[in-house]
Amino acid sequence: MSFWSRDINGKSTSRARAKIRNCGLLALVVAWLATGGAQAAEAPEDHAFDVRFNTHLRYEFWDARAPESEDFVASRSRLGLKYDWRNAFSLFGEAQFALLTGLTDNASGAAAVYRADTEGGMDDTNSALKFTQLWLDAQSETAKLRIGRQIISMGTLTTYPEADWTYLKKARLSQRLVGPVGWTHGMRSYDGVSGLFKLAGTDLHVFAAQPTTGVFAIRTAYEQQKDVLVGAADLTAGRGTAMENTEMKAFILGYSDTREPADIAGLSGDIRIYTLGGVLLGVYPMQSGYLDALLWGAYQVGTYNDTIEGGIHELDHNAWALIGEIGYQFTSLPMAPWLRTGVNAASGDDDRNDDTHHTFFNVLPTNHLYYGYADQLAFQNLVNWFVQLKIKPTAELAVEAFLHRFWLANANDSRYFGTGAFNRKVLGFGRSASHGSRDVGTEVDVVVSYRIGNQWSLATSGRWQPATPT
Repeated sequence: MSFWSRDINGKSTSRARAKIRNCGLLALVVAWLATGGAQAAEAPEDHAFDVRFNTHLRYEFWDARAPESEDFVASRSRLGLKYDWRNAFSLFGEAQFALLTGLTDNASGAAAVYRADTEGGMDDTNSALKFTQLWLDAQSETAKLRIGRQIISMGTLTTYPEADWTYLKKARLSQRLVGPVGWTHGMRSYDGVSGLFKLAGTDLHVFAAQPTTGVFAIRTAYEQQKDVLVGAADLTAGRGTAMENTEMKAFILGYSDTREPADIAGLSGDIRIYTLGGVLLGVYPMQSGYLDALLWGAYQVGTYNDTIEGGIHELDHNAWALIGEIGYQFTSLPMAPWLRTGVNAASGDDDRNDDTHHTFFNVLPTNHLYYGYADQLAFQNLVNWFVQLKIKPTAELAVEAFLHRFWLANANDSRYFGTGAFNRKVLGFGRSASHGSRDVGTEVDVVVSYRIGNQWSLATSGRWQPATPT
């Protein structure tokens, strides 16, 4: 029975889904028990409670190809409570209060997207109190199972203590295809099951889940999207396991969207896509610092319904994406400058009217990390060359600058934007005409951050992007 099981009328088979979820959960439990089960901690206390609180306050100013510029103030606060029993079982719940104020009828940029997704009318203030996480963990030294509403950031679970490895994993590798879009004031969670299994220097991360609404949806955030499914298996050989100072990864990711096209802007029919990929990530000591390198590749197969010459057709999907980055951190120089460059490339479709869909599908990513902080582009039909500089004038002060240059991979295809399904009204990716040109534009991003102790930080960022060629 297929994970993307369907009945003869084309509607999702809920009974099959339930069986698959139950079988998957049972398989994870069996695997967990096989690795030794939960071991009682040596701590004298059987019970432990942990209260977590985080908040951000942000002022945003947008001048994004609109008649008037727009500024607004937004905050997001999260309060969570975690209960642990003998370090073997954990229960965690978290609530979020998001508030946006100053939105106007002339909203532009991200403000316009926040304003567009609402219910019951819209004034200059948009707020909501929502449950963002509620999960149960069972864990041992070599395995962890989690079931319930949770955050899934594909590519982050294998970690290392060094700051350069941590940055590369979190900011240059993770969430390329599945993430919570944490920079927005809504974010999103995932309802499902996940597992992490550690064996002899190798980590296996698996999950199957439905994304919630959120991201730019504030009032309608954290509702179930039962017709959107995502599941993956991610096998990581930690650094030194196969190659010295190098981490190797292989993954397979499945995605299905069976929402009713009549209700969803930009959706023409069912989408079922499988992504197979591999990653090499290394940090290599040199005489005056560290050389780092990242190579990421993916190939997609499946089916994609789209509009061809006025009609809806089910197309074969074949697409690819490649990422190559290299950098050098001069640890012997003042401010430890870290200079990096790279290219992100995702295929486009040279003939939108044939029976094959060649545009790479970005799935459910956090694109803000990678293709410009202005968030004007998705990793679809895109070539992005960048240069990056990171410096640390003091232990508390950090400065990061990017120069991005953007082209379309294929001028016959569209320019794409978005971050995946985030509400019940849109596909999650939009497109605009290329006007027969591959040229998109240039963007400069600068972020200055200052850390105050271990709990607080201040950050300011600016971005500039020339007008899009027409």
